[in-house]
Amino acid sequence: MKLQILVVCGGLLCLGAIAPGQTSSQTKSTQSANRVKRPATGAALTVTGCVDQQDGKYVIRDVQTSNLITLAPSGTDPNDDFARFVGHQAQASGTMQSGTLTVTHIGQVADMCPIGK
Repeated sequence: MKLQILVVCGGLLCLGAIAPGQTSSQTKSTQSANRVKRPATGAALTVTGCVDQQDGKYVIRDVQTSNLITLAPSGTDPNDDFARFVGHQAQASGTMQSGTLTVTHIGQVADMCPIGK
C-alpha cells in the first residue's frame, strides 16, 4: 500500500515537473506568433482597405489593422488618381514613411467597402 502511494506521489511530482516546461515553451511560441512585424521606414508595403478623403487628403483604412494611412501619389502610376477610389475597397502598393504610403500602384478590389469598415 505504501509503495502504491509512493508511486502515485512520484508520478504526480513528475507531471508537475513536466507541465511548467510545456507551459514555458507554449508561452514562447505564443509570444512569437503574437509579435507584429512593422515595415521599416521606406519599406515596400501593400495595403488593402477602404479609400476615403479626410481634410483634403486621401486615406486608406487597412482592413487587417484598421490603421488609417495617408496616400501620396508617386507619379509613376497613371491610376494614382485616388478620387475615383473613394468609397471603394482598393489595394495600394508603395513605400511607407511616417504614416504616409507613397503609392506606386493602386487598384480596385471591390465596388463597395465592407460594412463597418
